[in-house]
Amino acid sequence: MKRTTITQVAKEAGVTIGTVSHVINGTAPISAETTERVRRAIKALNYIPNATAKSLRSKKNYTIGLMLPNLNNSFHSKVASAFIDKAYIEGYSVQIHGYEYSLERERRELERLERNNIGTVIIFNGYGDEREIKNFLQKGIPVILADRSSTIAQVPHIKFDNHKIMLDIVSALQKKGYQRIGFFSEPIQLTNLKERFQGYQEALKKCGLSFNPKDVFVRDDLCLDNLKNGYRYMRDILSINEKKTLPDAWIASSDLLAIGMMRAMHECGYQIPADFGVVGFDNTEISGYVNPRLTTVEQNQILLGEKLMEMVKQINCDKKSVENISLEQSLVIRESC
Repeated sequence: MKRTTITQVAKEAGVTIGTVSHVINGTAPISAETTERVRRAIKALNYIPNATAKSLRSKKNYTIGLMLPNLNNSFHSKVASAFIDKAYIEGYSVQIHGYEYSLERERRELERLERNNIGTVIIFNGYGDEREIKNFLQKGIPVILADRSSTIAQVPHIKFDNHKIMLDIVSALQKKGYQRIGFFSEPIQLTNLKERFQGYQEALKKCGLSFNPKDVFVRDDLCLDNLKNGYRYMRDILSINEKKTLPDAWIASSDLLAIGMMRAMHECGYQIPADFGVVGFDNTEISGYVNPRLTTVEQNQILLGEKLMEMVKQINCDKKSVENISLEQSLVIRESC
């Protein structure tokens, strides 16, 4: 099968070749109606812009390295899917690299991206990689941080507002009668988890509740295999502690951890939400199908992916300053608390 050409796309959309090129490259203002018509034609004809040829013509690099901490995580895969869809339409090529929350693996994959002459690097989460980020900047390769932030100049970021949502959660739990609220998470070196933990402590104080370090449950293995390890850790907790010594509500750093926790609670004879309240994060699809349905935090992964692509385009349009983005989150109340 022959590859679809830009001429065929232009004919399908009823526009000139130049208009199609402007829509793909963002090099001229085109009306929303015409842009949508061109994009429909691109999709209908399965047109794949040639990123290499595009780079040679424009003297810009249209390849993106997307660094993800865990390829099995549904949150990251949904963001990546939305991002790749946008990148495809805009004529960019995306390389996905997973580093499994390992700094050593992250550094190795970043070195590989540099050798591959990557145009822009996006790093989800991660920490301790400031040296590598500065190395990219020194070589003129832009870096964007996702779901984290940094004090390094010229590194834009996009993340969720983790302080406000923690106040929303703690306030909602308090209104339901819970007085002792625990924090259940993987290690909090990551920016998003660090901010949630800070927000959790601030929210307790604002609601007149006491912070007790004994109510913080963190373990290294919760980064990966969240469902299984969340279950195992909660089984361990319940096997050596009486209920009266534990929080009566728990905030988990992901839905999968929360679901694993709930299974352990059920197996140990506890009822949710009567004995324990549980709140997750991410509003993954499965969270609405477990019993009881999980109260969780809605994070718009599609919007995150699309906004990331907008930031890449701004950088490639030689915009000197790209503004950081903070996305709102919302609490989805269900039956687990």
